[in-house]
Amino acid sequence: MSSITRIGSAALLFLLAIGAPVYGEFPKPAPAKPEGVIIGVYVTHVYDLNPGNNSFTVGFWAWARHRSREIRPLDTLEIYQAKEVKAEPTVSIAKGGEIWDQRYFRAVIRYSWDMREYPFDEYNLPIEFGEGIYDTNTVTYVADKRQSGIEPDAMPAHWGIARFRFDTGAMQYPSTFGDPTLTKPLTSMAFGKAVIEVERQHGAIFFKLLIGAYVAFLLAVISYRIKTDQPTLFSARVGLLVGSLFATIVNLRATESVLGRTEDFTLVDQIHLLITVYILIAAVSALISRRLCEHERIEKSREVDGISFILFTASFIAINVVMISRAVMY
Repeated sequence: MSSITRIGSAALLFLLAIGAPVYGEFPKPAPAKPEGVIIGVYVTHVYDLNPGNNSFTVGFWAWARHRSREIRPLDTLEIYQAKEVKAEPTVSIAKGGEIWDQRYFRAVIRYSWDMREYPFDEYNLPIEFGEGIYDTNTVTYVADKRQSGIEPDAMPAHWGIARFRFDTGAMQYPSTFGDPTLTKPLTSMAFGKAVIEVERQHGAIFFKLLIGAYVAFLLAVISYRIKTDQPTLFSARVGLLVGSLFATIVNLRATESVLGRTEDFTLVDQIHLLITVYILIAAVSALISRRLCEHERIEKSREVDGISFILFTASFIAINVVMISRAVMY
């Protein structure tokens, strides 16, 4: 082999040696700084508040400001506890060195209504959402609290807005969701939550729902003024109480058609039950009065009716005041 050939072979071996792959372990590159996405929401409508279906419907604008063109936060945003979500296409505009995204959402959100204090009830309606693809190593949320809010007339009639809150953070999940780069079963995703504190404007609704029941109670009160010394008068007194009981039950059914059937024992239900119990007490009083008359104790019968009339009315008013006051306070 000539010297030129040997030199060429050596050069070739040298080139192969320096070009061959090295299977040693290289240090992992430091993770890039996560993109801090400024995000906000503005609620335009809250409607279809439906205790029967455990839901409410909300329409709101969401916006995001970021610098990276590799992410589209509003396209990967997930609304939690939503039965149904409809969204308009995202509009993106480059302004001031940032990308400004806007999108309008309509969502039917699951919510467990506590109707026990109806119609003096108050609720915190939540709108919860989060990043659906990138973890917090890539995307984090920064709340735009100053611009986030709600339209003053966003709630339907008979409802008032007490307060609006909005904040962001991170949601922890005990899973890698199959990410091959993660070794621990823990994933952190950007999370945002808006809370609408609402209260029912209760005055007119309360009396509309209970007017029939309170009239039935007044009829039960009037029954104490009917003497029982004659069988026909006793029958009239009992008939009046039966009519009062029937009116109370009908009025209760009417309120269920307004509220929908719920598992909660509402304040309205409690008052109807109280009136029912008092009508039964009035019926027992009528029987006692009649028995006294049958034993020729008519004066005693009228005395019992007079005392019962006062106790009956005063105790009912006192219990009502306590029940309504507790509902208003809590």
